[in-house]
Amino acid sequence: MSFAQRIRAKQRLFFSALMAFSAILSVPHLPAQGIPTVQQNQFRSQWVGDQVDLIPYAGTISPLNALGGVVGPVQTPEEVQREVDASLAGVKAKSPFTFKPALGIGWQISNQGTQSTNSSGTTTYGTASSPFLAPSLAILYDRDHGPWTISAGYSVGYQYFENQNYEGAGTGNQRNPLSQTGLFKAALQMSRYIFNALFTASSGTGYDITSASYNRQTGFNGTMGLKYLLTSSTAVDANAGYNLQNSQGSTATPNNNTTSIFGNFAPVYDLSDKTHISAVLGIGQTSQSLQQASTLPGSSSSTGLQTSSRDYAQALAKVKYDVAGKLSFDLGLGARYISASNITDPVDTGVRPAWTVGLTYTPTEKTSFTLTTGEQGSDVVPELNFQFNWKPRDKTQFSLGIYQSEAFSSTSSSQFRVSNGAVVPSSVNSQSGSQYLITRGVLGTVTQQFFTSVTCTLTGGYTTQQYYNLSGNQSSGGGQLVQNNSQIPGSYLIAGATVVWKIRDWVNLSNTLNYNSGLPQRGANNSTTTTPQAWYSISLNFTL
Repeated sequence: MSFAQRIRAKQRLFFSALMAFSAILSVPHLPAQGIPTVQQNQFRSQWVGDQVDLIPYAGTISPLNALGGVVGPVQTPEEVQREVDASLAGVKAKSPFTFKPALGIGWQISNQGTQSTNSSGTTTYGTASSPFLAPSLAILYDRDHGPWTISAGYSVGYQYFENQNYEGAGTGNQRNPLSQTGLFKAALQMSRYIFNALFTASSGTGYDITSASYNRQTGFNGTMGLKYLLTSSTAVDANAGYNLQNSQGSTATPNNNTTSIFGNFAPVYDLSDKTHISAVLGIGQTSQSLQQASTLPGSSSSTGLQTSSRDYAQALAKVKYDVAGKLSFDLGLGARYISASNITDPVDTGVRPAWTVGLTYTPTEKTSFTLTTGEQGSDVVPELNFQFNWKPRDKTQFSLGIYQSEAFSSTSSSQFRVSNGAVVPSSVNSQSGSQYLITRGVLGTVTQQFFTSVTCTLTGGYTTQQYYNLSGNQSSGGGQLVQNNSQIPGSYLIAGATVVWKIRDWVNLSNTLNYNSGLPQRGANNSTTTTPQAWYSISLNFTL
């Protein structure tokens, strides 16, 4: 490989990491799929196979299940670097296509493997087990086309439980979960401009914490960015994105959508190699469309179609400062104007402050910190993302994520208010019931390799959820509207342990134990109790 080709390979690796970094940090108000959350971890915990939509976020997320690739998704930045090193050693380059068929054969047991509901609405659970088959396939394409770097991928996985009474990821057609993920990313580097695009999609079934129900969720996230150099010290930067989340298949989420869209334009001036200033002009919208959303737990009444949106325009002045190549800090201050549609007596609208703070610190090659926080766009509380990664040894890795995020709720909760310290029903119409769901959580993972073929992964997380009413219209008596705690878990805990023994390159034995706070059990008069859920699986996994 020539010197120019080696430089090109390193640039390719750099821009791949840059795309993932910008997708996470530049748009804090969009719920990108790769940002680690307890909700995502729980929902995807029984998906099988590689999840290619998470490849761009390698190193910033926690492992989601034990039935995927033993060494992680295909074509992570580390694997790309290994290919570069192999090419430097004179090894013939591999095909741009990578195929990964796999088959898992195993057995699973759960203390909530069966459930039943009597005529009074009381739900009970029982212990059950089942053998299972878990076929999966991942296909990836990764190649340079002149100045372009193109990557694409698709994965599909299916888990079939032989016991027809065992509920692996829900009831009915959700009992045997089918999951699919997709990825497309492109980067173009020219002498005066840089263009990048990243599109990811996923679809699958699982237990949804935000609606306290088993359902199917389909998501799409797309971002594009362009930076054009005007002179040696000035440039213009533009980016745009769109996010869609659809939930269906349950009483709480029959066919509900939440969407976000944004666009930013920024002239950039480099005062020096370390100091950069810019003025960011942006517009965007977040919206909600709930079809026949249930308003009372256990009730057949519904709101009908409910649509709401929040629009914004904003301007921020930003300063970014790089210190010694290890520390980067940026600060943005400005204002935003927020308007609302189909929300009676909306709150948190008009002219409001906008601000952002970002910090990236890499003291050593084995340690990194990333912090982003701010209140901009259609936010009602500050967003927060903190990620800490530590790799003290080649066989030991640790990651910790702390977050606060918000978006339109995918469900319509019962409307309650606080009156004289008591929670009482509040009579409001469907449009005034539009709500954000504010989520706060922490998620940590430790991975340890023993000997040369045994890997142990420990994962734990805790999250809280709270509805934020976007309307000031309340019934007589006033008071703050709050969530009905019987509809969604106010807090949720997960913990998991996985031990994988790599017998050969193409076969491994996996043992997984999962624990969580459990599924709410509805009783008479809409009362609920929660019994912790635990399931264990053992499987022999074959990969090519």
